[in-house]
Amino acid sequence: MLPTALVDVVITDPPWGVGYDEYDDFNRFIDIRDELYRVMKDNSWLLLYLYTKRIYDLLPYYEIGFQYKWLIPCIYTGFMTRTRNTLGSQSAYTLVVVLAKGKPKLQTRRRDVIFVDELPFVEGKINEPQFKPTYTTAMLLYMFTKSNDVILDPFVGYGSIPLVCEYFNRRWIGIEISKERFNIAKEIISKKKVIDIKRLKKSLQV
Repeated sequence: MLPTALVDVVITDPPWGVGYDEYDDFNRFIDIRDELYRVMKDNSWLLLYLYTKRIYDLLPYYEIGFQYKWLIPCIYTGFMTRTRNTLGSQSAYTLVVVLAKGKPKLQTRRRDVIFVDELPFVEGKINEPQFKPTYTTAMLLYMFTKSNDVILDPFVGYGSIPLVCEYFNRRWIGIEISKERFNIAKEIISKKKVIDIKRLKKSLQV
């Protein structure tokens, strides 16, 4: 169990409930709302990559004191997208929902749109929706966090958010239920480099 009021900012990509795998249940995110509130400091941010259809399912978070602040569109430019929109076609954007506990302040102001791209340590295209774009996450760190902040990601997936934290001097805590994704995330974070995840799965034999 994490100590109370330990975490400066939560940045995560929760299960969307779109049938991705056996763990893809949006209720898992609802179930941890009280625990997230407990471990977050007063006046802190909760940022989540979210499927458009799930925005209205965040009501249980508002009931315990989280406040809705913004929607940040993250725009895909020039390469294959990894998500699909509500109508089933490939989406031109993904969303980051910004919630607040108390009255946190932005660290750096920027435009309210972020481009989706990868930082140079990502080699090639990562056609894996649970690996969130590293440049986009870096911009979130720039806007909402500062050096040495403690960042919690309770749904680590393949480790993209902790990886960016490593590069930008943010302390982090990551939780992942899938042994396969945990092992791949561990490999990616330790090497600070990303190759094709399908190849990585085969090399690790997980």
